Amino acid sequence: MILTWFKIFFRNSKKNWLNILINILGLTLGFAGLLIVLLYFNDEQSYNANNPNKEEVFRVIHKISSGEIWSNSNNVEGPKYKEDIPEILAYYLCDGWYESTLVSINGKELFSENILQGNPNFFDFFPFKIIEGNEKTFQEARNHIAISEKQANTFFGKESAIGKTVEIFNRAFIVTTVYKIEGKHYFMPNIILQFEEEPVGHWGNFSNTLFVKTTKEPDIEVLNKKALAVWYQNEVLPSSKRDGISPQEFIEKYGTTPIFESIKNIRLKTISSDAGPEGKGNYQLIIIMLTLSILLITISCVNFINLSIASATQRAKEVGVKKTLGLSKTTLIRQYSLEIVLQGFIAFVFSLLLVELILPSFNHFIGKDISILEIDLLLKVVLLAIMVSVLIGVIPAIYLSKFKAVEVLKGNVSRSKHGVFARNLMLGIQFLISGFFLTGSIIINEQVNFMMQKDLGFNGDQVIMIPMNKFKDRYKNYLLAKNELIKYPNIEAITTNSFLIGGGNSLSTNFNYKDISVQTNGNAIDYNYLDVMGIKILKGRGFKEEIASDTIKNILINEALAKALNIYNDPIGKIVTAGFGGDDNDGKNLQIIGMVKDYNTYGFDTEIPPTAFMHWNSFDWMKNNLWMIQFKIKPNNIQETLNFIEKYWNENIEQGYPFNPDFVNKRFAKTYEKYQKQQILFFILTCIVIIVSLLGLFALATLTIQQRLKEVAIRKTLGASVEEIMYQLIKSFLKITLIASIILIPIAYYLMQNWLNNFVYRIEMPILPFIITPILLTILVFVVVGLKAYNTTKIDLIKYLKYE
Repeated sequence: MILTWFKIFFRNSKKNWLNILINILGLTLGFAGLLIVLLYFNDEQSYNANNPNKEEVFRVIHKISSGEIWSNSNNVEGPKYKEDIPEILAYYLCDGWYESTLVSINGKELFSENILQGNPNFFDFFPFKIIEGNEKTFQEARNHIAISEKQANTFFGKESAIGKTVEIFNRAFIVTTVYKIEGKHYFMPNIILQFEEEPVGHWGNFSNTLFVKTTKEPDIEVLNKKALAVWYQNEVLPSSKRDGISPQEFIEKYGTTPIFESIKNIRLKTISSDAGPEGKGNYQLIIIMLTLSILLITISCVNFINLSIASATQRAKEVGVKKTLGLSKTTLIRQYSLEIVLQGFIAFVFSLLLVELILPSFNHFIGKDISILEIDLLLKVVLLAIMVSVLIGVIPAIYLSKFKAVEVLKGNVSRSKHGVFARNLMLGIQFLISGFFLTGSIIINEQVNFMMQKDLGFNGDQVIMIPMNKFKDRYKNYLLAKNELIKYPNIEAITTNSFLIGGGNSLSTNFNYKDISVQTNGNAIDYNYLDVMGIKILKGRGFKEEIASDTIKNILINEALAKALNIYNDPIGKIVTAGFGGDDNDGKNLQIIGMVKDYNTYGFDTEIPPTAFMHWNSFDWMKNNLWMIQFKIKPNNIQETLNFIEKYWNENIEQGYPFNPDFVNKRFAKTYEKYQKQQILFFILTCIVIIVSLLGLFALATLTIQQRLKEVAIRKTLGASVEEIMYQLIKSFLKITLIASIILIPIAYYLMQNWLNNFVYRIEMPILPFIITPILLTILVFVVVGLKAYNTTKIDLIKYLKYE
């Protein structure tokens, strides 16, 4: 019986090879798309999944009165939380970001990256597998160090690392612990150091990253409220009394709300822009990809069902014969379902091969190293594939089994009005989805092009940024490099600043004018920074080397800060006070001497922040924030110029450190790189969805026209022209296209408007995509259905009218 079933399946597949090919191709694309997205999603969700403390460890972030979310914390709140909140058992304070430096081992220096400094109890929060030594010994003294297994091999080869001495940041350390990192985590450092001494500070100094460890199954809402109460008692009440204002006024001006976010959710769901040194996952992209892959597999299933039903009408006599020979309805359903399940299995196998072929390109595109060998996930997808195959197999099988033996053996296969409506509805949904993809692709393309062409407020052409790795004497080394390298003819200018274009280091505090207080970024700059970067001064003047006060109490502000302080029309000469200060400058009575035009720093999805500019010498401690030097170079002989700078750099500035120049424009482009990826991804998926939808259109056209062949024969006998017959066959499809296009407009407008709202600087919703989409869909209908309808006008009249 099984052999007979296989023979029938093979013969029908050979007879209807095109339908089978379309079925398997559509389902293969659907399964492949879903599998890739699930592999990506699974990889992102794997961060911190291996941490046994993931349910009890939380990062403390802060929402300030201006609405900004800060991922760092001050040095004093951790001990207070542990003291005042019973549910908090321990806290871990660390730098939050990796450092890189030269490590001295037996007189030999090796450049090492991913160095993390923090409190001694790192392994209580991130319990990595210990290969040598133990975590208790690591905690006993501040000169003890832990290194990864990989780093131990780099430093000491096959020798044991335990007890060896290394020198980092001019401190001698003894290796007490070697660990192995398994899986993916918030921190994946090569070297773990302890702070040289216990960090001190005050409630307004946000400089480190704080984690807390709680009791089992904590109530986060309760914890957040208790943490807020700690802030109220220790910061709001004392500071409001000091400033002579009410606690409520203090909260409105300087209020800070602590928020505990679970370590297991940080990678994808943090509300902060910072998810740690291992980066932030693109949750929005994953959701978009997952939704689109589900839509894609839905369209593939609908196509499969339609084509299977279309093929089923050609097997009506087979059904009649089988029923006459005594086969039950259940047996028929089982047999025909198995045929489609087998096609689904073939499609799944092909999808695995397709995924394996395109994974390297996908990994390069998304910046991952994903493997298809995820057994648990593959088993789930196999189960899903079986369920989908059974579902799409049962529907046409039931349709087939309902044929009446007497009628089909006479050549009569009736059409159900309900069935026609259902299939037209399916086609309408496919047009709707295809239209959305097409419309969305055009809108995304326009927004990305807008970002790439928009005036950024600065000119980064031929400006390269070179990082400074050595912490000691950075400003001194900058001045040395500037005085010497400016002599090279291909270098036009050398400058530096602290608030870097493209993101990175930032410093924020409140700037006060009268009764207005604004959270403001401080940007230390050199005299020529604005000129080098092409940033316009709208009012007043820039810093001048010959005016001594420009390096003491004079500052510039940008438009955003001027508007926030309500002095935009007349900012020059106004006196403001900064929230920070130092021994050399108390930050009070700062005079505004100029207002610069706003320019983008972080990207187009972030509003340009209020910014105050001061010279490096205004606050001596600011020189610790010098991380990059900018070189304006001539366009000719760029590589030769870079080689010259590198040679000087390695010999005179930072011996032994890597030389990593980066163009400013390229660095800023990274701020909208994820949207460029969305643009490419949306374009690819649009093409796939349109192809699959065309297969669906072909399926329904085949089914509909096949069921109307007798009607076509009668019309042709009565003298109808080819054009008239084609119009009758096409008009129902045009009607579906028109209805789908009308429904599409509000849906696409709403969804794409929400997407555009991610951007502070964006295009207005264009009208053209909503005009182009219906036209393109109509053209596709004419091409696909028109060709099928034209071929139908060539049918043999006798074949379809011989029983009439």
